[in-house]
Amino acid sequence: MIDRFETFVTRMNQINRSIQVIKNNEMEAYGLKGSQVMCLYQLKQHEQGVTSKELAILCGEDKAAISRTLAKLESKGLVSFVDMEGKKRYRTIIILTEEGITICDKINQKISQVVESSGEGFSEEEREVFYRVLGVIADNLERQV
Repeated sequence: MIDRFETFVTRMNQINRSIQVIKNNEMEAYGLKGSQVMCLYQLKQHEQGVTSKELAILCGEDKAAISRTLAKLESKGLVSFVDMEGKKRYRTIIILTEEGITICDKINQKISQVVESSGEGFSEEEREVFYRVLGVIADNLERQV
């Protein structure tokens, strides 16, 4: 049991560190931080726009962290807040700007390369089982926090 714990935690940390390094290296070219990748990615996936609350849920981050990230992305001209009409900022719709879309397209190309290369050696069936099991582990752990 202890060996399984050690292997699990060590490998999860290794994966997380690798992802952080890749995100930071890729974002450096745009003067951004790796932590901003998920916001940009989710905004690209939801081109109709989302609120900051929705974005926090999609990214698995707290609202304060999303607010700081959005402020940085807005200052760089990558996102805009639309449909304000007297609403509080956290209730407005956020969309990518044209520059944000261009950067996201480049980031998504890199994401595709990383996902593809990290799954080398898996059959499609093994990949499906892996992601299903990973989801079960994440849900089980979340219930314990």
